[in-house]
Amino acid sequence: MVAFPIYDAASMSEKSSRFDLYSNLALAQGALNSPTALQGWLVGYAATGARLNKEQWLIESANYLDMQEAWVDKSKLPMLAFYQDELKALQAEDMDFQLLLPDDDEEFSVRMQAFSDWAKGFLDGFGASGRVNEDRLDEDVVEVLRHYDAFSYGIEEDEIDEDGEKLFTELVEHARVTALFLFYHFNQKQQGPALH
Repeated sequence: MVAFPIYDAASMSEKSSRFDLYSNLALAQGALNSPTALQGWLVGYAATGARLNKEQWLIESANYLDMQEAWVDKSKLPMLAFYQDELKALQAEDMDFQLLLPDDDEEFSVRMQAFSDWAKGFLDGFGASGRVNEDRLDEDVVEVLRHYDAFSYGIEEDEIDEDGEKLFTELVEHARVTALFLFYHFNQKQQGPALH
């Protein structure tokens, strides 16, 4: 396991969410993609059993966020913590991993777009790992990936009715649980030490 420096995202102001923290970091550097998409990318990448060292993560995260320049020094520590926090959440026995989405008080369309970005990010990261042979995937895995592909298109405004909020909550929970399923599926098969 890569040892990253300690950065306590929980110590930030209680008025700010993790989503706000990482959005502000990304926006300050001119990122064109969202931290939700980046979390999806990282979860998809790690789900295959692949891992990154510090330098690789800083490069990959800047690239995926579509930043024009590398992370500035003051942003490196929180971004390294982002990587470590996500892996820790995926590996936790309490299965408390959560998607990094805007707060519930945001407009539905904003949250739905973020969810779509997460699903696309997951698929991008899953493919970027280069560790999965598509011809040898279990049918359960293929089905989950099909769901994520559908999620990446979102829900059109005219499809949203009074049950839209309930549907959104169910989709997010489905994505959360199936992301854990894929992570355990591929990572439990690794018996030897991971290369970093």
